[in-house]
Amino acid sequence: MRKLVALLFIMLLPLAGASTFSGYIGVPSTVGIGNYTVNIMDVSFEDGSLLLAVDSPNWSGIKKLPLGGTLYLGEMNLTFKRVFIGSNPLVLLSANFPYLLPGQNVTLGPYRIEIISVTQNGVEVKVSYGNESQTFKSSFRFKNLVANVSGFFPVYSGYLKLNESFSFAGKTVTFTGARVENTTGGFIETVFFSYNNETYPISVGNESRVGPFLVKVEDLVGLNYTKVDVHFLGVSMNLTIVPNEVFSLAPGQTRNVGPYVFRYDYYLGNKLKVSLLNPCQVVLTSTSLVVSNVSTLLYHKGLTVIPLSIDANGTAQFADFINPEELPSLDKVANVLVSLTDGNARQYIPTTIRIQVENTGNVTLSNLTIKFVPGDVKVLSGREFFLKSLKPGEKKTLELVVIPMKSGNVSAGRVTVTAMAPYELACGGYTLLKFSSNELTLHVRPTKVSYSLNVSAPANVSLYRPINLTVLVKNTGEEALPANLTLTVPPGVAMASSGSIFASGSNVVIPLQLSPGNESLVTFVLIPYTSGEKSFKVAVVSVPGIVNETSFSINVRGGENEGNKQPAQTVTITETMTEKANSTVTVTVTKTQTQVRTVTKTTTSSVPYTPFKTKIIWLVVGLIAGAGIIIAIAWYQARS
Repeated sequence: MRKLVALLFIMLLPLAGASTFSGYIGVPSTVGIGNYTVNIMDVSFEDGSLLLAVDSPNWSGIKKLPLGGTLYLGEMNLTFKRVFIGSNPLVLLSANFPYLLPGQNVTLGPYRIEIISVTQNGVEVKVSYGNESQTFKSSFRFKNLVANVSGFFPVYSGYLKLNESFSFAGKTVTFTGARVENTTGGFIETVFFSYNNETYPISVGNESRVGPFLVKVEDLVGLNYTKVDVHFLGVSMNLTIVPNEVFSLAPGQTRNVGPYVFRYDYYLGNKLKVSLLNPCQVVLTSTSLVVSNVSTLLYHKGLTVIPLSIDANGTAQFADFINPEELPSLDKVANVLVSLTDGNARQYIPTTIRIQVENTGNVTLSNLTIKFVPGDVKVLSGREFFLKSLKPGEKKTLELVVIPMKSGNVSAGRVTVTAMAPYELACGGYTLLKFSSNELTLHVRPTKVSYSLNVSAPANVSLYRPINLTVLVKNTGEEALPANLTLTVPPGVAMASSGSIFASGSNVVIPLQLSPGNESLVTFVLIPYTSGEKSFKVAVVSVPGIVNETSFSINVRGGENEGNKQPAQTVTITETMTEKANSTVTVTVTKTQTQVRTVTKTTTSSVPYTPFKTKIIWLVVGLIAGAGIIIAIAWYQARS
């Protein structure tokens, strides 16, 4: 009875021809299954036959396979169904092959499938295409390869009599003996199996691999019967290489196929006139496709279109295959390598950054705009450049000057480039490309910026009397950075200035250029024309901003002074302009007003007093006389 159960179980198992393949493969290419390899070397344009190079354990050599023929190689057979002739020919093949074991692989044109493992938890396979690979644990689709995968097949469950066997997929395991040992820990029962002349011991209650099988020993009855549960560690696969799309068109219709437009122009019998266009309706290529077992195809830069059939009304069915790596792409023909370099950098010190632009593509680029996008730096020079053209392999170096405002690792910025490049899929034949550089990091050493200020001014002064304000400024830092000494003048105070002093509103600015350790003494002549407490501020402003400042006040007394009063004088105070009051003093204030003041002046001199109006009158007379003399001399020279 036990033999009958085992026999029935084995009869219900799948047959050995467990895996299949059907699909389109390019020429030349390779089909390899286990130890069998078939290289498809060439196709005949006359009869469509294939020239094959065969390598197998039993035979190797060159063989011609006619259309519709089948190549038999042991457990594997390969059938040649259809051919599509063109610049990149395709063949339609089908194949049958046995189960695959862990470590074995299948090659189908550009695809390689490797069996990683088979367990009760499932099957793990690795699929590769060129440099790409992916791991799957069940049925999958990878690019154009579709696979239904199964494994870990139950083979036998029940009792085996001594010297009985179980078989699957042409592989056999035999129960060859048993042993019972009495140890201090109890009885140990061991069952022995034989596969390919090797013996495999398994203790009762354990499981172990025996060749391509996983055998679990559940019981031992005496020494002649053992109960086992067996699984086959093989994989069955149904593989198909399919087109990207299958579609139908009537004559005159178009369809977007990848980046192209495919147009079915007309037909004549089984010949189809087709064209391939870019999105701007410019014809890139045209050809005639023949619908038969020996067909023709259209190929253009990554796209293959084959005719499958045509009906009585001329409606044709097509299939397309797209290889993204071969499609027109500006990444493959146009490229700009943009890099940033620099020298040693100091904080607040100008440093030069070099921009290197190199055309590493194989087409000439035109109208290049190079823009520098700054980081934590200030740009002193222009940040945008223009190049009319850049030939393949040509390199240009551009320079700009920046000031690092921080120390340490400072992001200087990056460069963007836009350029025009020829591109067949673009309307007008050109397209705009964008490139970017690395992010440049400057290693910036810190710079000490420091100035000391020593201000000297009287605490109390009289109205309308000039006073001297002196400022001693010293560079106590590490570098001779550009700097300004600024004096904030309050309302009611005018200042006599020289050519090196610049006024802006209430601020007076003097440029400084001091080397480290050097100092400068600056004197301001101030004239108060309103009484009260006047607040001043002196500051040094450099590249980082205000590096030192100090404030002070001067008390201006009213207009009643001790001494003899003199006749009233008219005092004109001019603001926002510079005017010569006499031959040596220039008065600069913030507004213009005329005031009549009685000035009390104490004097011990016997010098006669000359009224101010009289001085003005004689000054005007002198100016008019002088101008008349100059005009007379010019007239005389012109006459002569």
